Amino acid sequence: MKLSELATIKTGLVMARKQAKQPCNEVVRYKQLNLRSIHPDGYIERTYVEDFGAKETLPAEYLTQSGDIVVRLTTPYTAVLIDEEWKGVVVPSHFVIIRPDNRLLPEYLYWLLNTKKIREKLTQNVSSIMIGTIKPKSYACLDIEILSLEQQQRIARLNLLAKKELDLLERLKEQKKLYYETAIDRIQREMRDIEYEKDDKERY
Repeated sequence: MKLSELATIKTGLVMARKQAKQPCNEVVRYKQLNLRSIHPDGYIERTYVEDFGAKETLPAEYLTQSGDIVVRLTTPYTAVLIDEEWKGVVVPSHFVIIRPDNRLLPEYLYWLLNTKKIREKLTQNVSSIMIGTIKPKSYACLDIEILSLEQQQRIARLNLLAKKELDLLERLKEQKKLYYETAIDRIQREMRDIEYEKDDKERY
């Protein structure tokens, strides 16, 4: 089945049309996603999420909901899964918002859209006008294999487990790197101290 038969698919908001032109009491404040806030590994980086002042209350269709999949329309075409923590955030027009129905688990679709196979399919439809940009309708036309909800859940759980394990390994790698860098610095300081002591003795 086509993804458009299993989910609603909508491009994000053109921000300039809704942005408050000058500070005033009427400004409606939101958090806003941007390209930098989407990590290539498929999660939102809090540091880069921006504030946005709108001149009016924005339509709910442009605000994230728990269970949404938000995907970059530019390389590397990363998909992120929206949970309770990130609902109510404004999605700009360089993203597409995908809201699956009850036949498709969000966690499964999140995994699927980040697979190499799907990304390769999507890059066949890259816009020639804006190099590296995928047209939103490319997602609508994606062929999705319908698995049972039980099978989808198994894949989603395994993907989550793999991400947790890889994250743990990455943190361990950083800790080891810091440990060895600190150890090397300490050895270098000790060697310099020995050289200084040697020079002092030779002077006297």
